[in-house]
Amino acid sequence: MEKINEAIILLGGMGTRMLPYTKTVSKEMIPIYDVPNIHLIVKECLNSGINKIIFVITKYNRKLIENYFTTNNYLNNFIKGNKEKEKLLDDINEIIKKIKFSYVYQQERGTYGALYSARKYIKGEAFALLYGDDLFDSKTPAIKQLIDKYNSEQIMSMGTIDTNKDKVGIVKKDNKNYLVDLIRSDKNINEIIIGRMILSKEVFKIHKDLKYSSTNELYLPQALLHHLKGKVKCYPIDGKYFNIGDKIGYIKASINYALKSSYKDELIDYIRNI
Repeated sequence: MEKINEAIILLGGMGTRMLPYTKTVSKEMIPIYDVPNIHLIVKECLNSGINKIIFVITKYNRKLIENYFTTNNYLNNFIKGNKEKEKLLDDINEIIKKIKFSYVYQQERGTYGALYSARKYIKGEAFALLYGDDLFDSKTPAIKQLIDKYNSEQIMSMGTIDTNKDKVGIVKKDNKNYLVDLIRSDKNINEIIIGRMILSKEVFKIHKDLKYSSTNELYLPQALLHHLKGKVKCYPIDGKYFNIGDKIGYIKASINYALKSSYKDELIDYIRNI
Protein backbone atom coordinates (compact mmCIF):
# COMPACT_ATOMS: atom_id res chain seq x y z
CA MET A 1 0.00 0.00 0.00
CA GLU A 2 1.37 3.39 -1.03
CA LYS A 3 2.16 5.78 1.80
CA ILE A 4 0.62 9.27 1.68
CA ASN A 5 3.52 11.68 2.02
CA GLU A 6 2.41 14.62 -0.14
CA ALA A 7 0.12 17.51 0.76
CA ILE A 8 -1.36 20.49 -1.01
CA ILE A 9 -2.11 23.53 1.13
CA LEU A 10 -4.44 26.15 -0.30
CA LEU A 11 -3.32 29.69 0.52
CA GLY A 12 -5.35 31.84 -1.83
CA GLY A 13 -7.58 34.74 -0.90
CA MET A 14 -6.79 38.19 0.42
CA GLY A 15 -7.88 37.73 4.03
CA THR A 16 -10.31 40.63 3.86
CA ARG A 17 -12.11 39.54 7.05
CA MET A 18 -8.87 40.21 8.92
CA LEU A 19 -8.29 43.75 7.65
CA PRO A 20 -6.50 46.04 8.33
CA TYR A 21 -3.75 43.62 9.46
CA THR A 22 -3.89 41.68 6.20
CA LYS A 23 -3.36 44.84 4.17
CA THR A 24 0.39 44.18 4.39
CA VAL A 25 0.72 40.69 5.91
CA SER A 26 -1.01 37.62 4.44
CA LYS A 27 -3.52 35.85 6.67
CA GLU A 28 -1.39 32.69 6.74
CA MET A 29 1.28 34.64 8.62
CA ILE A 30 -1.05 35.86 11.36
CA PRO A 31 0.59 34.83 14.67
CA ILE A 32 -1.13 32.18 16.77
CA TYR A 33 0.56 32.92 20.10
CA ASP A 34 4.19 32.84 18.91
CA VAL A 35 4.19 31.22 15.46
CA PRO A 36 2.37 31.99 12.21
CA ASN A 37 -0.79 30.05 11.55
CA ILE A 38 0.82 28.30 8.57
CA HIS A 39 3.60 27.00 10.84
CA LEU A 40 1.05 25.01 12.84
CA ILE A 41 -0.58 23.59 9.71
CA VAL A 42 2.78 22.51 8.26
CA LYS A 43 3.72 21.00 11.62
CA GLU A 44 0.48 19.02 11.49
CA CYS A 45 1.62 17.64 8.14
CA LEU A 46 5.10 16.78 9.42
CA ASN A 47 3.62 14.95 12.41
CA SER A 48 1.42 12.99 10.00
CA GLY A 49 4.29 11.56 7.96
CA ILE A 50 4.19 14.12 5.15
CA ASN A 51 7.53 15.27 3.73
CA LYS A 52 6.46 17.11 0.58
CA ILE A 53 4.18 20.17 0.57
CA ILE A 54 2.87 22.16 -2.37
CA PHE A 55 1.64 25.64 -1.46
CA VAL A 56 -0.97 27.08 -3.82
CA ILE A 57 -0.34 30.79 -3.48
CA THR A 58 -0.79 34.21 -5.02
CA LYS A 59 1.88 36.72 -5.96
CA TYR A 60 0.69 38.65 -2.93
CA ASN A 61 1.78 36.10 -0.32
CA ARG A 62 4.59 34.04 -1.88
CA LYS A 63 7.56 36.03 -0.61
CA LEU A 64 6.49 36.00 3.04
CA ILE A 65 5.75 32.28 3.07
CA GLU A 66 8.86 31.31 1.12
CA ASN A 67 11.09 33.40 3.38
CA TYR A 68 9.61 31.78 6.47
CA PHE A 69 10.26 28.25 5.23
CA THR A 70 13.83 28.99 4.11
CA THR A 71 16.94 28.95 6.31
CA ASN A 72 17.99 32.47 7.29
CA ASN A 73 21.77 32.28 7.60
CA TYR A 74 22.12 35.93 8.63
CA LEU A 75 19.74 35.41 11.56
CA ASN A 76 21.38 32.14 12.53
CA ASN A 77 24.79 33.81 12.64
CA PHE A 78 23.39 36.80 14.53
CA ILE A 79 22.07 34.66 17.42
CA LYS A 80 24.84 32.03 17.28
CA GLY A 81 25.99 31.10 20.78
CA ASN A 82 22.78 32.35 22.44
CA LYS A 83 21.28 28.98 23.38
CA GLU A 84 17.99 30.48 24.52
CA LYS A 85 17.36 32.23 21.21
CA GLU A 86 18.70 29.35 19.15
CA LYS A 87 16.15 27.10 20.83
CA LEU A 88 13.34 29.37 19.62
CA LEU A 89 14.20 28.37 16.04
CA ASP A 90 14.48 24.62 16.67
CA ASP A 91 10.95 23.88 15.51
CA ILE A 92 11.07 25.84 12.25
CA ASN A 93 14.55 24.53 11.47
CA GLU A 94 13.29 20.97 11.89
CA ILE A 95 10.45 21.69 9.47
CA ILE A 96 12.80 23.21 6.90
CA LYS A 97 15.14 20.22 7.19
CA LYS A 98 12.49 17.52 6.85
CA ILE A 99 10.00 18.91 4.32
CA LYS A 100 10.44 19.76 0.66
CA PHE A 101 8.39 22.82 -0.34
CA SER A 102 7.07 23.77 -3.76
CA TYR A 103 5.10 26.85 -4.77
CA VAL A 104 2.51 27.15 -7.52
CA TYR A 105 0.35 30.12 -8.43
CA GLN A 106 -3.41 29.66 -8.46
CA GLN A 107 -4.62 29.65 -12.08
CA GLU A 108 -8.40 29.49 -11.60
CA ARG A 109 -10.67 30.85 -8.92
CA GLY A 110 -12.28 28.70 -6.24
CA THR A 111 -11.04 25.81 -4.11
CA TYR A 112 -11.10 23.33 -6.99
CA GLY A 113 -9.37 25.88 -9.22
CA ALA A 114 -6.62 26.20 -6.61
CA LEU A 115 -6.29 22.44 -6.22
CA TYR A 116 -6.15 21.87 -9.98
CA SER A 117 -3.27 24.32 -10.27
CA ALA A 118 -1.05 21.90 -8.30
CA ARG A 119 -1.92 18.73 -10.24
CA LYS A 120 1.50 18.38 -11.94
CA TYR A 121 3.33 18.40 -8.61
CA ILE A 122 1.59 15.31 -7.20
CA LYS A 123 3.49 12.10 -7.89
CA GLY A 124 1.66 9.58 -5.72
CA GLU A 125 -1.83 8.21 -6.26
CA ALA A 126 -3.30 9.82 -3.12
CA PHE A 127 -2.46 13.02 -1.27
CA ALA A 128 -3.59 15.24 1.58
CA LEU A 129 -5.35 18.57 1.08
CA LEU A 130 -5.46 21.28 3.75
CA TYR A 131 -7.05 24.74 3.80
CA GLY A 132 -4.94 27.53 5.24
CA ASP A 133 -7.92 29.01 7.10
CA ASP A 134 -8.62 25.91 9.19
CA LEU A 135 -6.58 25.06 12.27
CA PHE A 136 -6.86 22.04 14.57
CA ASP A 137 -5.41 21.36 17.98
CA SER A 138 -5.73 17.62 18.49
CA LYS A 139 -3.90 14.72 20.11
CA THR A 140 -3.73 12.93 16.77
CA PRO A 141 -3.08 15.45 13.97
CA ALA A 142 -6.26 16.17 12.05
CA ILE A 143 -4.92 15.15 8.65
CA LYS A 144 -3.42 11.96 10.11
CA GLN A 145 -6.87 10.95 11.30
CA LEU A 146 -7.98 10.98 7.66
CA ILE A 147 -4.78 9.33 6.44
CA ASP A 148 -5.47 6.47 8.87
CA LYS A 149 -8.98 6.14 7.43
CA TYR A 150 -7.58 6.05 3.91
CA ASN A 151 -5.02 3.41 4.86
CA SER A 152 -7.77 1.14 6.11
CA GLU A 153 -10.42 1.81 3.44
CA GLN A 154 -8.54 3.11 0.38
CA ILE A 155 -11.21 5.72 -0.35
CA MET A 156 -11.21 9.52 -0.56
CA SER A 157 -12.45 11.33 2.53
CA MET A 158 -13.46 14.76 3.80
CA GLY A 159 -13.09 15.96 7.37
CA THR A 160 -16.10 17.42 9.20
CA ILE A 161 -16.94 19.00 12.53
CA ASP A 162 -20.14 19.38 14.51
CA THR A 163 -21.25 22.95 15.06
CA ASN A 164 -24.47 24.82 15.74
CA LYS A 165 -23.06 28.17 14.71
CA ASP A 166 -22.04 27.83 11.07
CA LYS A 167 -24.68 26.44 8.76
CA VAL A 168 -22.81 26.60 5.46
CA GLY A 169 -21.55 23.36 3.93
CA ILE A 170 -23.73 20.97 5.90
CA VAL A 171 -23.00 17.34 5.07
CA LYS A 172 -25.62 14.72 4.45
CA LYS A 173 -24.21 11.20 4.37
CA ASP A 174 -25.57 7.68 4.34
CA ASN A 175 -25.11 5.00 7.00
CA LYS A 176 -21.73 4.05 5.50
CA ASN A 177 -20.45 7.67 5.71
CA TYR A 178 -20.58 8.28 1.95
CA LEU A 179 -21.22 11.89 0.94
CA VAL A 180 -24.81 12.16 -0.31
CA ASP A 181 -25.51 15.89 -0.43
CA LEU A 182 -24.36 19.37 0.64
CA ILE A 183 -26.91 21.86 1.90
CA ARG A 184 -26.90 25.32 3.48
CA SER A 185 -29.20 24.71 6.43
CA ASP A 186 -30.91 21.88 8.28
CA LYS A 187 -32.01 22.15 11.90
CA ASN A 188 -31.44 18.42 12.38
CA ILE A 189 -27.86 18.27 11.07
CA ASN A 190 -24.85 20.14 12.47
CA GLU A 191 -22.00 18.41 10.63
CA ILE A 192 -20.13 20.71 8.24
CA ILE A 193 -17.13 20.35 5.92
CA ILE A 194 -13.76 21.70 7.00
CA GLY A 195 -10.47 22.00 5.14
CA ARG A 196 -8.96 18.57 5.64
CA MET A 197 -9.26 15.94 2.91
CA ILE A 198 -7.55 12.90 1.46
CA LEU A 199 -7.98 12.79 -2.32
CA SER A 200 -6.79 10.64 -5.18
CA LYS A 201 -5.49 11.89 -8.53
CA GLU A 202 -8.87 10.95 -9.96
CA VAL A 203 -10.07 14.33 -8.74
CA PHE A 204 -8.01 16.05 -11.43
CA LYS A 205 -9.69 14.11 -14.24
CA ILE A 206 -13.11 15.74 -13.73
CA HIS A 207 -11.93 19.27 -14.55
CA LYS A 208 -13.40 19.25 -18.06
CA ASP A 209 -16.84 18.35 -16.67
CA LEU A 210 -17.09 21.16 -14.13
CA LYS A 211 -19.23 24.26 -14.44
CA TYR A 212 -18.23 27.65 -13.11
CA SER A 213 -20.33 29.31 -10.43
CA SER A 214 -22.03 32.68 -10.89
CA THR A 215 -18.86 34.26 -9.46
CA ASN A 216 -16.67 32.40 -11.98
CA GLU A 217 -15.29 29.96 -9.41
CA LEU A 218 -14.84 26.19 -9.27
CA TYR A 219 -15.73 24.74 -5.87
CA LEU A 220 -14.14 21.51 -4.68
CA PRO A 221 -16.92 20.17 -2.40
CA GLN A 222 -19.50 20.55 -5.18
CA ALA A 223 -17.13 18.88 -7.65
CA LEU A 224 -16.71 15.89 -5.33
CA LEU A 225 -20.46 15.67 -4.74
CA HIS A 226 -21.61 15.88 -8.35
CA HIS A 227 -18.80 14.13 -10.20
CA LEU A 228 -17.34 11.64 -7.71
CA LYS A 229 -20.47 10.68 -5.83
CA GLY A 230 -20.13 7.32 -4.12
CA LYS A 231 -16.34 7.67 -4.00
CA VAL A 232 -15.99 10.08 -1.06
CA LYS A 233 -16.67 9.51 2.63
CA CYS A 234 -17.07 12.04 5.46
CA TYR A 235 -15.56 11.60 8.90
CA PRO A 236 -15.67 13.85 11.99
CA ILE A 237 -12.28 15.18 13.09
CA ASP A 238 -11.48 14.82 16.77
CA GLY A 239 -9.96 17.97 18.27
CA LYS A 240 -10.43 21.69 18.79
CA TYR A 241 -11.23 23.53 15.58
CA PHE A 242 -10.49 27.19 14.85
CA ASN A 243 -11.49 29.19 11.78
CA ILE A 244 -8.55 31.55 11.38
CA GLY A 245 -10.33 33.35 8.56
CA ASP A 246 -12.27 35.49 11.03
CA LYS A 247 -11.22 37.54 14.03
CA ILE A 248 -13.02 35.58 16.76
CA GLY A 249 -11.53 32.32 15.50
CA TYR A 250 -8.07 33.88 15.52
CA ILE A 251 -8.52 35.21 19.06
CA LYS A 252 -9.73 31.84 20.37
CA ALA A 253 -6.84 30.03 18.72
CA SER A 254 -4.28 32.46 20.15
CA ILE A 255 -5.67 32.03 23.66
CA ASN A 256 -5.77 28.25 23.26
CA TYR A 257 -2.09 28.03 22.33
CA ALA A 258 -1.02 30.66 24.85
CA LEU A 259 -2.59 28.51 27.58
CA LYS A 260 -0.15 25.76 26.59
CA SER A 261 2.83 28.04 27.25
CA SER A 262 4.74 29.04 30.35
CA TYR A 263 2.50 32.12 30.53
CA LYS A 264 -0.60 30.04 31.28
CA ASP A 265 -1.05 31.02 34.95
CA GLU A 266 -0.34 34.69 34.28
CA LEU A 267 -2.83 34.72 31.40
CA ILE A 268 -5.55 33.02 33.47
CA ASP A 269 -5.05 35.53 36.27
CA TYR A 270 -5.33 38.40 33.79
CA ILE A 271 -8.55 37.07 32.26
CA ARG A 272 -10.11 36.51 35.67
CA ASN A 273 -9.43 40.11 36.64
CA ILE A 274 -10.77 41.75 33.51
